[in-house]
Amino acid sequence: MRLLLFLAALASVGCQQVPVTGRSQFILVDESEVASLSAAEFAKMKKLPADPRLPKIREIGLRIVAAARRDDKAGVLPPSSRWEFAVIDDKSPNAFAMPGGKIGFNAGMFAFAPTDDDIAVILGHEVAHVICRHGSERVSQAMGVAIAAAVADEATKNSSAKTRGTWMAAVGVGAQYGILLPFSRSHESESDRLGLIFMARAGYDPEAAPAFWTRFSKAGGSKPPEFLSTHPADSTRVNQLRRWMPEAKAQMPKKP
Repeated sequence: MRLLLFLAALASVGCQQVPVTGRSQFILVDESEVASLSAAEFAKMKKLPADPRLPKIREIGLRIVAAARRDDKAGVLPPSSRWEFAVIDDKSPNAFAMPGGKIGFNAGMFAFAPTDDDIAVILGHEVAHVICRHGSERVSQAMGVAIAAAVADEATKNSSAKTRGTWMAAVGVGAQYGILLPFSRSHESESDRLGLIFMARAGYDPEAAPAFWTRFSKAGGSKPPEFLSTHPADSTRVNQLRRWMPEAKAQMPKKP
């Protein structure tokens, strides 16, 4: 009972809200601590500082950051001078964001992003991850799963090895398919929606987004079913973007 009360207290302390969507979050860690750990990992990555495409990545990224600040009521986004964009020496088509304003754009992603609008789709999505504090939320979820495992272990300490094993396996499977994967997919969808808004607000064409993800969906081989994946299915993603398009277009700068 005391453990349950402790968990309830943690939940009340960690309650946050996502900008725009208003979704409630469970965050137990300080954003600055996660940003510090992320910066250390980012520093280890092999970058291409002389890549001629890096200035364009930085320019588009900072325009999107500026557009996102309107919704940053909690002050999560770092000042423009503290953002770091890097072209990563990796041929796989990927990009990523870390708390604290670290964004990596793999060299292999340029094949799928030949225009500024395409790059804006990707960077809008990544900036959205930062403003939504998805990194801190994932760390907090992992902590919650670890606490749940400790509770199950304590509750079954006097049971047989088989019973304890069954309970621990149930906790692991339940956490993976009932919490971690669904939340990962919701994070990706949330970032798609906010990224669409941010890129439109920054003056880029949001219609590029469904076209980009349709093209990108052809990368790689077969993919797992949606319920087993960290990301929404490609068709789900494109349909959601089309549904959110009017919201994004309403944010576009008015033409003189």
